[in-house]
Amino acid sequence: MEQEEKKVLFQKMLEEEGDRLLRLCTLYLKDRNLAEDAVQESFLRAFQHMDEFRGQAAMATWLTRIAINVCKGYLRSPWHWRRLPAQVLEQLPAPGMPETDDTLPRAVMALSRPYREVVLLYYYQQLKVREIAEILHVPLSTVTVRLSRARRQLKEQLKGWYYDEE
Repeated sequence: MEQEEKKVLFQKMLEEEGDRLLRLCTLYLKDRNLAEDAVQESFLRAFQHMDEFRGQAAMATWLTRIAINVCKGYLRSPWHWRRLPAQVLEQLPAPGMPETDDTLPRAVMALSRPYREVVLLYYYQQLKVREIAEILHVPLSTVTVRLSRARRQLKEQLKGWYYDEE
């Protein structure tokens, strides 16, 4: 791929996928600033390895996989464990700010990683089950089972809050 073609394709990726990847990384990392760094690193890796993209999946799927890998790397990093958790800062009262109900996002983020991943990709990123399977390198049936189990766990956690008690 010529350098000029590479630049044009990269600019198109930034415009079309930047906001979506930022939302994904923010949900995954629970920190907007760290998510911005992860998106930058994701695009840098994509640009560096653009010649290796074989076109077997959509460009968005490829970028999503890169972003998830970057986020996982950030979460494994020793630096991540030494910094002040975002939840501590979120608990500080902000003057004049109305309180919002964050019960559902907290319940989603409390799910184990495999369930949280499929929920974020399916509901927040609005990807199809087939695309999620490609991104996570798992069978289609695994994605559907994880979604089903995640829904069941969320329904149980949110019973009496969002769901009528039965």
